[in-house]
Amino acid sequence: MKVFLNGEILPASRAVIPVDDRAVLYGDSIFETIRAYSGKPFRLSRHIERLERACKFFNLKCPFNRAEIEKAVELVISANNLDEKGVDAYIRITLTGGKAGMSRDLRREEIPNFFIIAREYAPPPQRFYRKGISLVVSSIRKNPYSPLPFMKTGNYLESLLARQEAFEKGADDAVFLTTDGFISEATTSNIFFVHGNRISTPASRCALLPGITRDVVCEVAHALALETDFVISGLSHLFSSDEVFLTNSLVEIVPVTKFEGEIIGKGIPGPITRTLHEAYRDLVSRELRV
Repeated sequence: MKVFLNGEILPASRAVIPVDDRAVLYGDSIFETIRAYSGKPFRLSRHIERLERACKFFNLKCPFNRAEIEKAVELVISANNLDEKGVDAYIRITLTGGKAGMSRDLRREEIPNFFIIAREYAPPPQRFYRKGISLVVSSIRKNPYSPLPFMKTGNYLESLLARQEAFEKGADDAVFLTTDGFISEATTSNIFFVHGNRISTPASRCALLPGITRDVVCEVAHALALETDFVISGLSHLFSSDEVFLTNSLVEIVPVTKFEGEIIGKGIPGPITRTLHEAYRDLVSRELRV
């Protein structure tokens, strides 16, 4: 595998960052993950916009502008032979805090390290889409008064702990609640609920990352004349759903058919979920011309 690091395409074995980088010492980094279809990243500009917002919030100065990042993504896709028709790719753009100095705040003394990884996308098991997945509630609560849940940072320990907890309970993923008991998000995905012909998803203030795919699903739902609500709700809203599904840029839309051991709806991926996923894939094909 070849990566883009600070302006160069290098073999992964030569692409290193210092042990005293703030990402290593303090978890001081931000990132974006993007799925590319036949070498074409989907909604790359939206991901870069979100990266720029995070840079501003965390006082990070990215060494590359938007056009340069887009070109770098193109280069690393090509360098790994991921631009062939029918090949999907996983892209990760990471910006670290740079070399640590004496500062213990957001004043940074060195230029951040910037790297892009690209490899062939490895999809989840097809049973996830055919039969749906199972969820449990995480014992970890999201803090709506902290800025961190709203940003895509390199500190993923809460999500790792929650997913491990889910695996140990025999489930595929976990759902976070806020400290106030409201539904937030899954470990790496936004969550949606279907009641009749109305879909809903937790409001942004529920300590969640407003996903790019979340926005696309709302866009697709609007085109299908499905009403969409942004809600602040407890677990009863999920248990009463006809359908539930998760969204992120890599997996797109994954149906949920079991929650805390209880069957959701009819226990199979529902018609609204399937329709939205088909419409999502159609949008990707039209937009990228693949």
